[in-house]
Amino acid sequence: MADVTINTGELSASANLASALAQEFAKPVQTALTAATTASGQLAGWSIAGGLRQLGNDWAAPLGALRQRLADTAANLHANAASHASNEQAVARAWSAPQGAK
Repeated sequence: MADVTINTGELSASANLASALAQEFAKPVQTALTAATTASGQLAGWSIAGGLRQLGNDWAAPLGALRQRLADTAANLHANAASHASNEQAVARAWSAPQGAK
């Protein structure tokens, strides 16, 4: 049976990366959605205008959900790292406490 080792530093680093990705993802997505909406308005009367507007509308929810999943992953990884660190401290305290004779 292989040992399982949890490195809280690596969990925290992964959480920070996921958080950074979520934050960095928001602006380009908003830019793209705004551009699609703007272009559709500028092309009013052209057959492509409705398609551009629909493209922006249809992609807003899935891209927003992806950004939220990244943010949720970051929060969950941070919570997991904190729980493991707390557990390690509790075990260390338990082992360092004087043990009575049995």
